Amino acid sequence: MKYNSIYKDLIHACEPLQLNKEDRILLNKAFKLLCGYYNNGVSKTNESTINYVANLVPIVIREFNLGLTSVISTLFIKTDTGDSAINQFLKDNRIHDSLSIVTSYQQISKLLVERLITNADNFTGIILNIANDVRALLISLAETQYQLRKFESFIRQDDLLNLLSRTENIYIPLSHKLGLYKVKSELEELVLKIKVPHEYNRLSLEIQREVSKSHDFIKKFIEPVENELKRMNIDFTIKSRTKSVTSVRNKMVNQNIPFKEIFDLFAIRIIVNSDQLNEKGDCWKIYSIVTNLYEPDTSRLRDWITVPRPNGYESLHITVKDKSGRWVEVQIRSKRMDTDAEFGNAAHWRYKGGKGNIDTVNWLNSVRQILENPNYDENQLVDQKKREPKIDNTIYVFTPDGDLIKLKEGSTVLDFAFELHTVVGSKCSGGRVNQRIVPIRQKLKNGDTVEILTSKNQTPNRDWLNWVTSSKAKNKIKRYIKEAEFKHAEIGKDIVRRKISQLKLPFNDEQINKLIHYFKFDNSLELYQQVADNKIDPSTIKEVLVGKGKEQAELPIAKEITATQTVKSTEDTILVNEESEFKGFTLAQCCNPVMGDEIFGFVMAAGGIKIHRNTCPNAPRLRARYPYRVMKAEWFKVAEGSHFLSSIQVSGIDQLGILNSITELLSKELKVNVRNISFNSNKSTFEGYIKVSVRDSRHIDSLMKKLEALKGVTRVRRLN
Repeated sequence: MKYNSIYKDLIHACEPLQLNKEDRILLNKAFKLLCGYYNNGVSKTNESTINYVANLVPIVIREFNLGLTSVISTLFIKTDTGDSAINQFLKDNRIHDSLSIVTSYQQISKLLVERLITNADNFTGIILNIANDVRALLISLAETQYQLRKFESFIRQDDLLNLLSRTENIYIPLSHKLGLYKVKSELEELVLKIKVPHEYNRLSLEIQREVSKSHDFIKKFIEPVENELKRMNIDFTIKSRTKSVTSVRNKMVNQNIPFKEIFDLFAIRIIVNSDQLNEKGDCWKIYSIVTNLYEPDTSRLRDWITVPRPNGYESLHITVKDKSGRWVEVQIRSKRMDTDAEFGNAAHWRYKGGKGNIDTVNWLNSVRQILENPNYDENQLVDQKKREPKIDNTIYVFTPDGDLIKLKEGSTVLDFAFELHTVVGSKCSGGRVNQRIVPIRQKLKNGDTVEILTSKNQTPNRDWLNWVTSSKAKNKIKRYIKEAEFKHAEIGKDIVRRKISQLKLPFNDEQINKLIHYFKFDNSLELYQQVADNKIDPSTIKEVLVGKGKEQAELPIAKEITATQTVKSTEDTILVNEESEFKGFTLAQCCNPVMGDEIFGFVMAAGGIKIHRNTCPNAPRLRARYPYRVMKAEWFKVAEGSHFLSSIQVSGIDQLGILNSITELLSKELKVNVRNISFNSNKSTFEGYIKVSVRDSRHIDSLMKKLEALKGVTRVRRLN
C-alpha cells in the first residue's frame, strides 16, 4: 500500500513519546481516517497532503517537545473540522483539545497578509489572541520551518512570497518575543538563503573558511581555561558558537564594514552545572578565572546575570585578549540559563511598552514549560491555563483591504465604523461581517473581516450609546446629538421669535423667561426644542404672553367633558374607545397610541384630553411637571372594525425585490391596510417608512415580527 512507508516513518518519529498500545491504536485510526480524507490532495510543497502533515510530526515532537494530542492535531490541520467524522474523532477524550488546537491553527493560517508589512505589530497581537491554545502557535511555527526548508519544492511563486512575508513580519518577531532564539535564528537564515542565495552562500563559505583557520587557535585558547576549571572542581561544559550568516550580514550592513573587519565570528561559551541558588556566584567565579588568564576589556563587560534583559536572557559576556593580541568573546552562564537562552524563557517577556499583561505572560510561560520539559503532561498544562482568569480584553478585526484594527473586546460594528472615521460612523446603517449582513449593534470577534454599510439618511441617536463600548465612539455620538439638538433648537427659536414679533412684543429674556416659567422648563434650549417638535402649539405662546393662558389653565377642564362624548369616567379613570368620532379626547401624535397600549390622559390648556402611551418620550416630563393634569385611562369596548394608525420604520439591505416582498407581505399575507409607504436607498442599503392601519398593539407587534423575519430586513421599529 502506498501509505505504508509514511505510516512507518510516523511511528518512528513518535518513538520519543513512548506510546502505549491504546495510543498506537488511536494514532492508527487517525492515520486511516486521514488517508481516506486527504486522498490525492497535494500540498504547496508539491507532496501528498498526508505525507506533508506526517513530515511535520518529527519537528513537533523533537524540536518543540509536544505530545500525542499535538501530534494528532498536526495531522488534522488541513481537514474541515465541520466534517462529522473528523469532528467526532477530534473530540476523543484521550486527545484533549485537539479540535480547539486545529480550529485555532486554521484561524491563524487564514489571516490576510496583503497589508502585513504595515500591520506587523497588530498581526502579532491577533495571533496571540486567536491562539487560545499555545500548541496551535507552535504547530504553525513548526510548519513554517518545514516549508522554508522545502522552499525549492514550492509549486507557486506567490505561495513562497506569501510565506516569506509571514515569516519576516510575524514569525521571526514572534519567536524573538517568545524567547525561541534557536527557532528565530533558523528562520532568519532560511529567509536570507531564499531571498539572496548568492550572497548567503558567499558569506557562508567565508565564515566556514575563517572558523576552519581558527580551529587550532580556539583549542589553544580553551586549554588553560579547562585545566583551571578542573583544578577548581567546577562541573562545566565548554563549546564554541559561530556567528550566523544573518548576524554577520546585519553587522556588515549596519556598521558599513567589510567581512574582514568582523572580529567576533565565534565566541567561547562556558556552561556551569550549578543549582539555581549558587549559579550566579559560580558564574562570577569562572569570570575571575578567565580574566586571570587573559586580559579583559572591562568596557565591553555585559552583566545580564545581575540584571537580565527584558526578554529574560541571562548571561555574563566578557571580551578578553590572548598573548597574540587576538580578542575573543567569552559567554558564561549556568545550565538553566543556557536552556532558557536556547529554548525560550517566555515567562519574563512583556508586551512592548512596559506594564505587560499577566494573562499573556502566563500563556507565554506555558511555551517555556513545554519546550523545557519533554515529559511534561501538555494536557495538564493547558487545563491549568484554562483555569486562569482571562485578563486580555483586546480583539483585532480586518478591513476589506486587509488592514488590522485594534478594538476593545465586546466592540460592535458601530465601534468599528467610528474607529475608521467619524463620518463613516455617523452614517453607519449596518455591516457586512465575513460576507454576512449584520446590524450595527452586532458584536465582533477576533479575525472578523468587516465592511461598513452607510446611508445618507442615517444619523446617530441616543440608542447608539447602548451599542458601543469605546469611549471614542461614545464621545462622537454624544457630540453629534448635542449639535443636532442645538440645530433643532434654532428652528424652535425662530418660530418663537416670529410669534412674539406677530404679537408686537420685544424678543427678549423677559418674554422667554415667562414662557420657561409657565411650561416649567429648565432653560430656553428645552423650550425651543419642544416648539420645534410641535409639542407646544404656537397659539399657546400668545395665550401665555397676553395673559389668557393662565386663567384658562386654572379652569376645571375635565368637567367640561359631557356624557354624550366618547370619554367615560369611572371614578378617576377615563375609559376610551373609538365607537364614534373623537369628541372628548384625541390621540397624541407624539406617540400614536393604539388599542392595547398602556395609556394615560393629559388635560390640555386649550381644552380636551390628549391620550398618550405610557412609554411616550414626553410622559416623564408631563407627569413630573403637571401631575394635576394627568388622568388614568384605559381602553373600553373594542368596537367591531376599529382601527388605529401607526408608523413603522424598516431598514435593511437593498436587494432585488425587497420592496415587493414587503408590500406582498403587508397586503396579501397580513391583509393590512397601508396608508402611506416611502423608501430611500443608498448604495447597498435602504430605509423605509410605512403608515398602516392596525386593530391593536398585538396586531402591530405581530406585523413587526413578520417584517423582521424577511430576508434582507435588518431592523424594524415602531415610531412615536
